[in-house]
Amino acid sequence: MPTFDITIDIYFLLLMMLGAAAIGFLGRSHQLAKKNRRITQLEKEMMEAHAEVLNTQRDYCELESKLKEDTSLVIAMKKNKNEEPPPKSTERQERGGKNRATGSD
Repeated sequence: MPTFDITIDIYFLLLMMLGAAAIGFLGRSHQLAKKNRRITQLEKEMMEAHAEVLNTQRDYCELESKLKEDTSLVIAMKKNKNEEPPPKSTERQERGGKNRATGSD
């Protein structure tokens, strides 16, 4: 079997190891910086969304307080708890004459 000797300078080996470590650390720090920027961006978007919801809620409360102060001719869509539900209409039975079990004519 043929044998051969490989000689490597210890300083060159140390330099290669330090270079590889530096490249690895730079790559990882770039990844972390990118993730931190993305997290910051998402947090900013969430804060803006929450601020928008709060502004909308404040506007709604102001509008509701104005409506309570003013008496207007507009009928509210929400009914008061004191009002009774309207009685069920029997117009259809009165108009149709017959009370059919099926929907055919």
